[in-house]
Amino acid sequence: MKRFISFLAVGALLVISAASAHAGQVQRSAGDLVAASANFSSPGQRSGGCTELKAGEVIWVTVSEEDQEEVEEVESYPSGTSRITAQFEYNCIPRRTTIVTVWSYEGEAILTAEDRPKADNKPGNFSVSLFTKDDSPLEDGEYGVAFYVNKKLIAEGTVIVGGDGQAQEAVTVQGTVVDSRSGRPIRGALVVVLNEGVSVDDWLNGGSDDDVFAFAETNSKGEFVLSKPIPVGVPHDFIVGAKGYRPVVEKKWTIEDGTEDPLILEIKLVRSGR
Repeated sequence: MKRFISFLAVGALLVISAASAHAGQVQRSAGDLVAASANFSSPGQRSGGCTELKAGEVIWVTVSEEDQEEVEEVESYPSGTSRITAQFEYNCIPRRTTIVTVWSYEGEAILTAEDRPKADNKPGNFSVSLFTKDDSPLEDGEYGVAFYVNKKLIAEGTVIVGGDGQAQEAVTVQGTVVDSRSGRPIRGALVVVLNEGVSVDDWLNGGSDDDVFAFAETNSKGEFVLSKPIPVGVPHDFIVGAKGYRPVVEKKWTIEDGTEDPLILEIKLVRSGR
């Protein structure tokens, strides 16, 4: 997902130390980290008299070095990242608004900054960035950001820096197997996920247990949990079957990055002969 923005107003850079910070305070001292902010509004859209700033969900983005107007949403950042940027949408900005931004690392506050954006009756976006003075890589770990207006939390979010930049490596898969007509749970149904590259057809025609990546058998409530998490982005064939029912087969089944963990499935089987 890509978003295009114009950084119309860049706030003053704050050079700050990795010290304890609280909402309502501004830290300005020597250190390795730098914070910057920007906000922009959408032309032609007005909300009337603005009395309260309402914030949307915090997203994390990367900004193109060549084109500062191109922003791409990300789930996490890879090791070696030197800048992280958080952004939220707002409805409008009332007069005399102060936005306090609190940055944290591994759950500990490291930076607090204040911004006093110009009043605006139009909706827009507010962005903040964290980076080092010499553009060296940020430490790997979990970073967080929280935004306050009048000491009230209006938005917050966290992001991981480190690893391969993927939000997930594997997802736990669980769910229920039920009769397609009655909706009743099916006990003893088998859920089998095959190794990458092994097809259901090949497995059913001379395959072995070594071809199975993960499996589960449903309990009396039709519930199951696969024996191991399924890797993100890796295609697998899987088959679900039970005595007296037609099997369900899914080929090249792939869990996408960003899938909720655990992934909960409801699998409906049709009785044989129907």
